[in-house]
Amino acid sequence: MKNIKKGANRYFSYLFVIVVMLLFVFPLAWMFILATNSKADIYTFPPPLLPGTELVSNFQRLFDTIPFWMNLWNSVYVGVLNTVLILFVSSFAAFGFARFVNAPGNKWLFYVVVGSIMVPPLAGIIPWFMEMKWLGWIDTHWPLIIPTAAYPFGVFWMHQYIKQAVPEELYEASILDGASEMRIYLQVVIPLIRPGLGALAILAFLNSWQNFQLPLIVLNSTEKFTIPLALANLTTMFGTDVAGIMLGTSISVLPIFIAFVLASNHFIEGLTSGSVKS
Repeated sequence: MKNIKKGANRYFSYLFVIVVMLLFVFPLAWMFILATNSKADIYTFPPPLLPGTELVSNFQRLFDTIPFWMNLWNSVYVGVLNTVLILFVSSFAAFGFARFVNAPGNKWLFYVVVGSIMVPPLAGIIPWFMEMKWLGWIDTHWPLIIPTAAYPFGVFWMHQYIKQAVPEELYEASILDGASEMRIYLQVVIPLIRPGLGALAILAFLNSWQNFQLPLIVLNSTEKFTIPLALANLTTMFGTDVAGIMLGTSISVLPIFIAFVLASNHFIEGLTSGSVKS
C-alpha cells in the first residue's frame, strides 16, 4: 500500500511538471506558428494552431519595413557592452564593500546602494534625460550603455556572493605574498565568483535586451533602434502587423537562448550557491 501511494504521488508530480511546462512552452511555440501565417489567417477564429506557408513573405515584408538586422545588431552590442560594464562595476564595488568593512562610511554607503534598489527607475527620468542632452548623447547608444552600468542590485548580489565565497584568511594570505588590492581582485576574487558573475550576466543582458522605455526616449533614427523599439515601430507606423511582430520576436529571442546556454551552468550554480551547507 505504501509503495502504491508513493508511486501515485510520483505520477501526479510528473503530471504537474508536464502541465506547467506546457503552459510555459505553448506561448513560445504559438509565437513561432503565428510567424508562419498571413495577417488574414491570424485574425480568423479559431486562430491557427499549425504552421502556415507565409514565412517567406513575412520575412520579406519585415525586412522591407525596418532595417531588422541593423536593429538586431544594435541590441546585441548594446547588451554585450552594458553587461560587461555591469559585471566590472558591480563586482569591483562589491569587492570594495566586502574587503574594507571597517572603512569610514562603508556601512551607510552600502545601505544607500541597497536602498536605491527600491527607487523606481523612471522616478529620475527627467533629470536623466537632461543630463544625456547636456552630454550630447541623444540619438546615440551611450545612454543605454554607460549610465545603466550603475546597477544597485548587481552590487548587492556580488557583495553577498563575495562575502560567502572569499574567506578573510585568503585576503591575509594574499597580502603576505605581496599582492596588491587590484591583484587580489583580479587573480583571487574573480576566479572564485565566476558562478555569481555568470548569473548576473544573464540577468543584466536580459534586462538590457528587453529595455524599451529608455531607447524610446533617446533614440530618434530608425537605423539606431534596438529590437523592442523597432518591432513597436511596426505597429505605430504600419498598423498592427502581428505576423511581422511575431516573426521579429521569434528571431530576437535567439540571442537570449544562446546567452543562457553559454552561461547556464554558471547561472544555475550562482543561484544555488550556499543553499546547501557543508
